[in-house]
Amino acid sequence: MTFKFVDLFAGIGGFHAALGAMGGECVYASEIDKDAARIYQRNWGLKPDGDITLAANEEVMEVPPHDVLVGGFPCQPFSNAGSRKGTADPRGKLYVRVMEIVKRYKPNVVMLENVRGITTSKHAGKPVIQIIMTHLKKLGYLTSFKLLDASDHRVGQRRLRLIIVGTRMKSHFIFPEGKPRDQLEIK
Repeated sequence: MTFKFVDLFAGIGGFHAALGAMGGECVYASEIDKDAARIYQRNWGLKPDGDITLAANEEVMEVPPHDVLVGGFPCQPFSNAGSRKGTADPRGKLYVRVMEIVKRYKPNVVMLENVRGITTSKHAGKPVIQIIMTHLKKLGYLTSFKLLDASDHRVGQRRLRLIIVGTRMKSHFIFPEGKPRDQLEIK
């Protein structure tokens, strides 16, 4: 299976590793942190663009056609360990830029990652998760979200993450079932 994907807020390439292993080809990456971008380029041979706000501006930057868009937009504004300023923190509004890119390019699949705090954080009186899901639905996506524990999916630490999936297919995305770490076979 081959498909093209865009990796927003790419970090050092966690989504790239997974999608590349599935046969995906990354056609665009964005990461504002210079150290993470340098490591991403070293790992994957693709230099990420910097500021995601530029990618949403048609006059400044083009994002190549793609089938899948992934992104782990900044979690600090929503995290219990962070400021919890939500959308009062400029980083807390970056999901809007993602929605602009989705609207413009209409990939078949959108997968976003964040912390569970986004389910309780509000903007204009509505939970941010509800705003994101409504945007995706208005753009023609069937949407699903689920709080996953990374340790149930062969990651060596307990790390809760909210995964949002929008698909233009005929059915909702079905999240894989994981196994608690104590049930994994060690080889």
